[in-house]
Amino acid sequence: MGTMRRNGEVISFKTVAERANVSREYLYRQFKEVIQQLRTTALQQVVTVDGEEVRVRSAGRAATIEVALRNKVKRLESELAEVRQQKMELDRRYERALGEAEEWRSRHQRAVTELLEVRSRLTRYGSS
Repeated sequence: MGTMRRNGEVISFKTVAERANVSREYLYRQFKEVIQQLRTTALQQVVTVDGEEVRVRSAGRAATIEVALRNKVKRLESELAEVRQQKMELDRRYERALGEAEEWRSRHQRAVTELLEVRSRLTRYGSS
């Protein structure tokens, strides 16, 4: 099992029985206490992952968790792509709105200038 562990192979009754060329029933009968002790020890083992202590899991449980996490990552990546697309659309709309606002500001400024000129002319004609 040490070699299997070093090679990162899945250690299960099936893989150990295949490697040792014995039946799983033989393993259960001959190594029952050792297996129970290993299971108990494995449940108590803790490793630190990204600064957080995590209980060591069986290979099967770890594989299940890995698949679930990979699926979640895919969903989140898909959602992120969608949100980025929405952001790009909102950025385009924002830029258009800014352009329109600038156009209206410019028109307003021209209208105010014209009104002031007309007022000035009316005042000059009215006083003459």
